[in-house]
Amino acid sequence: MDEQVIFTTNTSGTIASVHSFEQINLRQCSTQSRNSCVQVGNKYLFIAQAQKALINVYNLSGSFKRESVEQRLPLPEILKCLEVVENNGVQYDRIQGVNHNLPDFNLPYLLLGSTESGKLYIWELNSGILLNVKPMAHYQSITKIKPILNGKYIITSGNDSRVIIWQTVDLVSASNDDPKPLCILHDHTLPVTDFQVSSSQGKFLSCTDTKLFTVSQDATIRCYDLSLIGSKKKQKANENDVSIGKTPVLLATFTTPYSIKSIVLDPADRACYIGTAEGCFSLNLFYKLKGNAIVNLLQSAGVNTVQKGRVFSLVQRNSLTGGENEDLDALYAMGQLVCENVLNSNVSCLEISMDGTLLLIGDTEGKVSIAEIYSKQIIRTIQTLTTSQDSVGEVTNLLTNPYRLERGNLLLEGESKGKQASNNNGHNFMKIPNLQRVIFDGKNKGHLHDIWYQIGEPEAETDPNLALPLNDFNAYLEQVKTQESIFSHIGKVSSNVKVIDNKIDATSSLDSNAAKDEEITELKTNIEALTHAYKELRDMHEKLYEEHQQMLDKQ
Repeated sequence: MDEQVIFTTNTSGTIASVHSFEQINLRQCSTQSRNSCVQVGNKYLFIAQAQKALINVYNLSGSFKRESVEQRLPLPEILKCLEVVENNGVQYDRIQGVNHNLPDFNLPYLLLGSTESGKLYIWELNSGILLNVKPMAHYQSITKIKPILNGKYIITSGNDSRVIIWQTVDLVSASNDDPKPLCILHDHTLPVTDFQVSSSQGKFLSCTDTKLFTVSQDATIRCYDLSLIGSKKKQKANENDVSIGKTPVLLATFTTPYSIKSIVLDPADRACYIGTAEGCFSLNLFYKLKGNAIVNLLQSAGVNTVQKGRVFSLVQRNSLTGGENEDLDALYAMGQLVCENVLNSNVSCLEISMDGTLLLIGDTEGKVSIAEIYSKQIIRTIQTLTTSQDSVGEVTNLLTNPYRLERGNLLLEGESKGKQASNNNGHNFMKIPNLQRVIFDGKNKGHLHDIWYQIGEPEAETDPNLALPLNDFNAYLEQVKTQESIFSHIGKVSSNVKVIDNKIDATSSLDSNAAKDEEITELKTNIEALTHAYKELRDMHEKLYEEHQQMLDKQ
């Protein structure tokens, strides 16, 4: 198991390994906006091209991996951001009572793209159908799109200094021509450059401890608690107050001296790392004070209380004077927090490794530096292999993901053991459907469309007689009833009782016990004799050794 890093610049694209020196370049790759690159499973890479209404598709796995473009998808207009929504996080499908593995040709459910004007496109990727277009999702360009909770919600940020949370079902519903957002966050005063969502997620926002971190050019980091979002707010025309439990709660605001470009969270939500034009800084969310005191900077006040977000100012550690512990306590009392400087460079993108020990930093010179978080040392620097230009531009996209080492393939995931679909020329004929330009009319019930979907190989260990609720609900109930009756008839105590019927069996058992006692006594006597003999031999050996030593001393 290893990790690979995929990064793009204004004129190039590179795929490299984090722990080895394997590296390849992607051909005909040019991007000018952040978050314009998205990885589709372990097989494809989508990159929205600069100044072109086109998506280049690269194949990254199996025997069909290529550095050149595998497929080109025309678009209605130039897209700035790309994101995909998976099939609700399902790794296999249950069809006729049989579990199926993840297929080789596996596409996500939705493809989302945004334009410079703030328009949001939603395609069904398995059919290429354009499900919906939100003309004014944001007033200005969208900077990032991210699905959460297995695609139930979608979060977008834009240059209009707003962060909007949508419900996916509203965006794809045929009956909803103008989908409304679930909530809008407009606390920032300048464009929102990046945001991250904590790893603690569940099925619904109301039963999780999901937190949203947003950064902006106004030099602030804001943390919201999303677990208090309920159903959609139904407010009257003259009602201005929002009831508790309907909108995200602002837990804390962190101010910095510099404009923030990027943010990344620790996999365990212990710290956050921010990238600015003056360098990369780290902030521990469980802040340590004097002694063993630790403060949770994102502590929520509860559901039934209105909490006003606390405001903290970040101070670099190298600017402190005097005792460290005294400064920490005094600064915290004044609302100031000490942050560590990881790297001094003009940061454009940030990513973190799977185990949270390595930080990947992309700068404006087109380089990706791999730094160890604990020692703050640069382990390796990755650059584009071949270029005839003085500068390839800044790093616009930075992705990391784990991959398997299989059959000596040290960079991309090896060929799967299942059947590979290919033609006589050795090219992959499974193509992604072209993206349509006209919105699909879902109100026409008689209008059918095709969906390209491959079913994986069935699992060998599955029981074909297994009844599932979706296939046969009555059979499933009978199966559960049978299992319950079996458990109800099983007693709590399981023991074996030996019954002696007559006196002959009792006498024979007593004789056998007496014989065993005699044998044990004889064995003990033999052990004592052997122990005594061993002691005598040891004494003789010690005497002979002393005599031998005396003879050597005389010589």
